[in-house]
Amino acid sequence: MDTKEKRGSEKLLAAWKARTLSEEAIKEITVALDKSPGKLEAANVVGGASATGITLSLSYTGDDVPMCGNDIQFWLNWLRKHGGTPRPPRVIINGIPFPDLIRVEMDFGHVGSPTDAPNVPGELAGGGLLGH
Repeated sequence: MDTKEKRGSEKLLAAWKARTLSEEAIKEITVALDKSPGKLEAANVVGGASATGITLSLSYTGDDVPMCGNDIQFWLNWLRKHGGTPRPPRVIINGIPFPDLIRVEMDFGHVGSPTDAPNVPGELAGGGLLGH
C-alpha cells in the first residue's frame, strides 16, 4: 500500500514540475527554429513569467513545403521528452493540387486550460507525464 501512495505522489510531483517550461526545453525549440526552413509567423507564450506553453505558427513555401514534416517530427519528440497537452498540429494548406504555402501551428507544453486536455487513463489532467 505504501508503494502505491509513493508512486502517486511521484506522478503528482512530476506533473507539478512539468507545468512550466525549463530553459533547456526553450533552447531546444530555438535551435530547431534556427534549423527549420519555415518562417516563424507568430509565437504566443502562455503563463506569464513562469511560461507553461508556447504556440508557434510556421509557414513553408516553394521547395520548403515538404520540410514541414521534419518540424512536426521535432514537435512530437519534444512533447515526448518534456510533456505537455498533445493536440494535433493545425495544418493549413493553400494551393491545389500542389501546395504553394503550408502553415503549421504547434503547441509546446500546456497551452490550453486543463479542460482542453484529453482524458487519458493513467495520466493526470493537464498532462506532464507523457513518455515517463
